[in-house]
Amino acid sequence: MLIAVTTTGTSLESAVSEAFERCHAALIVETDDMSFRAVPNTGDIPALTDEIIAADCEAVITGAFSLETFNAIADAMITRYDGAGMTAAEAFDRMDKNTLGYIKNADGSDTCQSDHGGDCDCGEHD
Repeated sequence: MLIAVTTTGTSLESAVSEAFERCHAALIVETDDMSFRAVPNTGDIPALTDEIIAADCEAVITGAFSLETFNAIADAMITRYDGAGMTAAEAFDRMDKNTLGYIKNADGSDTCQSDHGGDCDCGEHD
């Protein structure tokens, strides 16, 4: 399975970036053997986002997103995990143990903001 992680460097020991758009690179990681390729952030965020989508990544580990990037990733049905404050390797370890938090909102939070349409079944409010 392929998972993207936005980082401050180009190794799994690099910190996960606090924000998708401010990453140094996105590592596209094959979780079967932890091999990866680094996609540098050239400042063209739509292109970086498209690269992750085209690679058919099942998830992205990062911090916060801009609303535009969040929507593109979410619309591609890519799961979003919050790995801010840890290295990429630590984030993968926590994801493997099912203890890495989800990002439900562009600001990196995982709480419902009641902005989804229709009947809400998120279980976070009445």
